[in-house]
Amino acid sequence: MQTTIEPVVAPEVTTPLQPPPSAPATGDGGRPTAPATPVHRRRSRRRWIVAVALAIVLGATVATWLALREPNVAAALEATGTVEATEADLGFAAGGRIASVNVREGDRVGTGATLAQLDTTELMARVRQARAQAALAAAQLGDVERGARAQEVVQSEQGAAAADRSLANAERDLARARELAARQIVSQQALDQAQTARDLAAARATQARAALSLTRAGARRDQIDAARAALVAARAQAAALDASVSNSTVRAPWDGIVTTRAREPGEAVTPGLPVVTLMNPGDRWVRIFIPENRLGAVRLGARARIRVDAYPERDFDGVVSWISSEAEFTPRNVETRDERVRLVYAARVRIVGDTGLALKPGLPADVDLALRTTP
Repeated sequence: MQTTIEPVVAPEVTTPLQPPPSAPATGDGGRPTAPATPVHRRRSRRRWIVAVALAIVLGATVATWLALREPNVAAALEATGTVEATEADLGFAAGGRIASVNVREGDRVGTGATLAQLDTTELMARVRQARAQAALAAAQLGDVERGARAQEVVQSEQGAAAADRSLANAERDLARARELAARQIVSQQALDQAQTARDLAAARATQARAALSLTRAGARRDQIDAARAALVAARAQAAALDASVSNSTVRAPWDGIVTTRAREPGEAVTPGLPVVTLMNPGDRWVRIFIPENRLGAVRLGARARIRVDAYPERDFDGVVSWISSEAEFTPRNVETRDERVRLVYAARVRIVGDTGLALKPGLPADVDLALRTTP
């Protein structure tokens, strides 16, 4: 039995009709425009990639330049504080009645200027008395140091010679009285009187010779020391009164501005009671508080920018001049951006360049402080 294999005929596939080719686009002048080929698309893509790469390189270059120009700048600390200044409450070191106050509030004064004066009438009388006592003590010391004068030595010598002569006469009288008493020409009483006269003459002669020796020797060492001590004490008393006179005057310790005149002439004051308050305009600062987590980024000498509401369009320069070494809790009148930080460190931003005294003590101020990280 033979098997007949019939050929398989593939079905006829009907191809959809293609639209007729359109006429080629024409450019200016009726010339046909070449269609966009794959080569053109690849070139356009390359130009776009090159432009993006150049932009990235340029941005990196600018960022690197800025980083090299301001290295280690991390952020800015914004703080609020109050302008403060060095002030001194000046008063008399001694008590008394005020004779004059030579300044008023707002006056500018120079170093050493007399600001106020006490009445020193009674004090000056005591000063003159102490100086006179010191002069007397100095004269007495000079007298004992120089010793006896020549006239005093001669006088002592003459006194000793006269005493010796009197003794010699008394001894001769005593000898005669003894002879006469032995012959019973004079009484025993006359002999006793001659003996007493001789003894008195001998004592006077001894006293005269001792006085002559003292005159020639001069003062003892302890006498000279005592005279010197008396002079030192007198001079110390005079110096103490002179100091009291100096303490009766209030002088300006620096160039400054009078902010308060607390007393008037005629008032009685005690030592140390403030009479005038003087501000040092060259020593002003803004007290701020640095959060604990930002303390490591703040350095002494760092520059700062200070602003106040009184001059909204003006910035003032400042420098960090002091940072406290002890932490404290956030004061109630200070607000920080990070409320979670409770421990802060007080710091001073010294004001520089404000010669016109625009930033007056008591003004609230905002401080922008550049923080720097460790390189």
